[in-house]
Amino acid sequence: MVKWTCDGKDSEVGTNKKVAFNLVIENDEPSEKEGSVDITLDIHEQKEEIEWFVIEEQKRGKQVAISPKNQDVLKIQYKLKPKESMVRPLSVETPKGGEIGDYAIAVLKEDGKQANLFTIKVKQTIIVVKTTIGQEVKIARDIGLKARIEKHDYLFSILVPPDVKGYIFIETLYPDRTMALLRTIRGARNMIAGEVQLSEIENYLVSKPAVESLGVGNYVEVTEGPFKGEKARITHVDTQKDEITLELQNAIVPIPLTVKADSVKLLEKEV
Repeated sequence: MVKWTCDGKDSEVGTNKKVAFNLVIENDEPSEKEGSVDITLDIHEQKEEIEWFVIEEQKRGKQVAISPKNQDVLKIQYKLKPKESMVRPLSVETPKGGEIGDYAIAVLKEDGKQANLFTIKVKQTIIVVKTTIGQEVKIARDIGLKARIEKHDYLFSILVPPDVKGYIFIETLYPDRTMALLRTIRGARNMIAGEVQLSEIENYLVSKPAVESLGVGNYVEVTEGPFKGEKARITHVDTQKDEITLELQNAIVPIPLTVKADSVKLLEKEV
């Protein structure tokens, strides 16, 4: 009996990305076996003419284009001696013009039977763009404005972390089209190779209590209330209430002042 196994896993990836997997075919018989299996895709997409690809990742490997309107297959030939096995590296490439929610099921067909191997879903990608240092916010606004005016609906969001200099993060469905857009934006230099996982930047997306960035001895400026504009030093931090106690620097008589942590601006930390 000839058996096969596949190490492909369900995944979500961006457009124009490869998902690699291995197909292992093993001859469990006491005699030589020769034959073939077919790898194809069961595609579900909004634009039925968009092509996915199944690729044989080896020297002079084959590649077939598959869409709902073109049900082609990648044929894998084998000729195995008794107890012999073969490993065939393969990959599925998502389309450049895919849409969020499109997906394809990798399918193996053999002797009139078929088995679903794994599913690939299309999702947006987070890319990193190098910018002129100090111009990150302006460049992000210029990109967003141009995308809105020209109706580039494949660009979803732009993140400018306050403590990351010279880089911005863009959530997009089409990185290649986004780069074409960036070439028209002054100060946007180039896209860094690779993509960013949401887990790598989620700390910038979660709102943290203002009190977490403040400590006893820090010097701050009051930004709200009757003491707005006054400089002060923090003498106590109450993390439970998100409050701080201040000692105003210009007060003739030091009087403790308790305010909300988000009503001050950090000037410097005590060394």
